[in-house]
Amino acid sequence: MRRSTSWLISAIFGLLLVGIVFSAIRYNDSLDRAERAQQQYTEVAYLSEQIKSLADRSAVAFTHSGEAQQLSGLIESTANTCGIDLKQIVSINAQDARRVGQTPYYRLPTRITIEGVEMPRLAELLCRLVDGGLLHIEDCRFTAPHGEVAGKTWNAEFTVAYLMYEPDHDKN
Repeated sequence: MRRSTSWLISAIFGLLLVGIVFSAIRYNDSLDRAERAQQQYTEVAYLSEQIKSLADRSAVAFTHSGEAQQLSGLIESTANTCGIDLKQIVSINAQDARRVGQTPYYRLPTRITIEGVEMPRLAELLCRLVDGGLLHIEDCRFTAPHGEVAGKTWNAEFTVAYLMYEPDHDKN
């Protein structure tokens, strides 16, 4: 009888061990699936925000080039608000418009050069320009003026861009 009892205890212990191993494997698989689901959720939320941002951006795009010409005045008034003298704005050059994919939108970049401005004023100007969501900064380069005390004033070259809506009226 002892032999059958020890065999029964061994069998129960073996089944218990198999059950524990199986449960541990299933638990780890569940953790992996939950982690992947969380990563996918984060990615979907990020993409959703990008889509919403692009949808909002197209809603505020300029509707014709006449409004786009007001950009120079907007930049000058914003610079003035930031305490930047208009003499410090060396140039505001509109660049060629480029169609955004196969959409009726054009991206219009404008290159701006400013000289001899303190960094806090430059930072404020850049922040104010993009604050409304209509403009965005594509590139920005700061350099120290020649012969100046390093860090007191800076020269800046940056490109702001905006969208312009121009549907193709030739297609019927």
